[in-house]
This record gives sequence, C-alpha cells and structure tokens, in this order.
Amino acid sequence: MQALLRRLTVEQWQTIDDEYREAEAPRAEAMWVLVAASASLILSRYWGQRRFITGVEPVMAWFATLPQSDIYPYLYWGAFKLVNYLLVPALCIKLVLKRRIVDFGLVTRQHSNAWPLYFGMLAIVIPLVYGVSFTEPFLRTYPKYKGAADSLWGFFAWEFIYALQFFLLEYFFRGFLLFSLARHMGSLSIFVMVVPYAMIHFGKPVTECVGSVLAGIALGTIALRTRTIYGGVVVHCGVAWSMDLFALMQKGKLSQLWT
Repeated sequence: MQALLRRLTVEQWQTIDDEYREAEAPRAEAMWVLVAASASLILSRYWGQRRFITGVEPVMAWFATLPQSDIYPYLYWGAFKLVNYLLVPALCIKLVLKRRIVDFGLVTRQHSNAWPLYFGMLAIVIPLVYGVSFTEPFLRTYPKYKGAADSLWGFFAWEFIYALQFFLLEYFFRGFLLFSLARHMGSLSIFVMVVPYAMIHFGKPVTECVGSVLAGIALGTIALRTRTIYGGVVVHCGVAWSMDLFALMQKGKLSQLWT
C-alpha cells in the first residue's frame, strides 16, 4: 500500500519536476501570473456574485418580465466566469507569456490510462456524496439554485451553467494557474494552486472544503501528467450533478420535474 501511494504521489511529482521545471524561466512571468490570478479572484468576489446583479434595479426589473425570473442571477453568476476564469487568464497568456492558450490544459490528447483514475475517483466520491446527502447542512446548500425542480427548462438551464462554470474553474486552476507556474516550481505549483482553490470553498460544508484540498492535489497531479483538464471537468461535473440530484431526491422534489 505504501509503495502504491508513493507511486501515485511522490514519483508522479518527481516526474512533473523533470518534465516542467526550467531553471532559466523568467521570474517576472510567475509574478504576472499570480497578479492575474489575484485580479481574477477579486473580479469574481465583488462583481461576479448574484448579490451584485440583484442590486442593479433595471436589470432585475427586466429579469422580472422573463419566465422563471429567479434563475437569471444564477445564470449571471455562471456566465461571469467567462470573464474572470477565461478572459483574464487568456490576456495574460497572450500578452505576457506569449504562448498558445490551448497549451494550458486544453489539448485533446489524453493518456488512456488516466481515465480509470477519473472514473475511480467518481466511484469513490459519489457514494460518499449520497451518504452526506442525508445531512441538514448538505440539504441547505444544494442545489444552489433552489428553483431547480420548478421546471425542466429551469433544471437544465441551471445544470448547463453549473457545468460551464466548472469547466472554466478547471481551466483557471488546473489549466492557467497550474501550467503557468509549473515551469517555475514544478510539482510545487500543485500546492500553490490548492491554496486559493480551497479558499473559494469557504462557506460550504466542511467536508466539501477539506475534500477540495485532496481533490485539488489529485486533479492537479493528473492534469500535469496528462497535459489536459478534461478529465477533471468530467469528475467535477459528475460530482456536482450527483449532489444536486441526491439533494432533490432527499427533498422529494426530483419526481416533480416530470409532472
């Protein structure tokens, strides 16, 4: 067991160090990457939350004229991630790093032996999610959009924007931040990335917050070894969708989607 754990962790990090770390990498690049990451998180915190758009009265008045009007602040929250998780990193990559955006975890090439790891993670986590779904803190938190069971349109619109923001989140943390820093600090970039990743989970159930650290390390390691984020997107969406479905099921609201 100890040998297997070492093979999955320390040996993988040593390989990442050998593949990525460059002794002559310009230090200014790492500085600008961290400044861009800070700007991205500030944008999200102050202008990307639902409470920001709900304070803009003309916009809310327009939302009130639309079907299922309470969903639109949630759609704004998810769509804003295009700005802070995609646009800001893309500008940094093109203007400062002068590299291709696709090289930051968006290549479609995937090591075939990585997929069993991703599905193995789902096989472990989803039963745990089911067990936690009986607890009050979980049911208070999920689904984030409380009207998810009000209509099929609202359910699928919410789950789509939820998945989109997870793709963008994976690109920011396991793509831009990770691949930018790896050439400067190798596998240590995984643990630098995990710090802000854990912090965006503050306010969620403590099990999810602690789990984000372990998941961040695992997904970061696999992303650097496979040079792609897509497996992480599958894991994130699979877990998130299962959380919503289990929460709706426990609340007795899942069946009303089809009535």
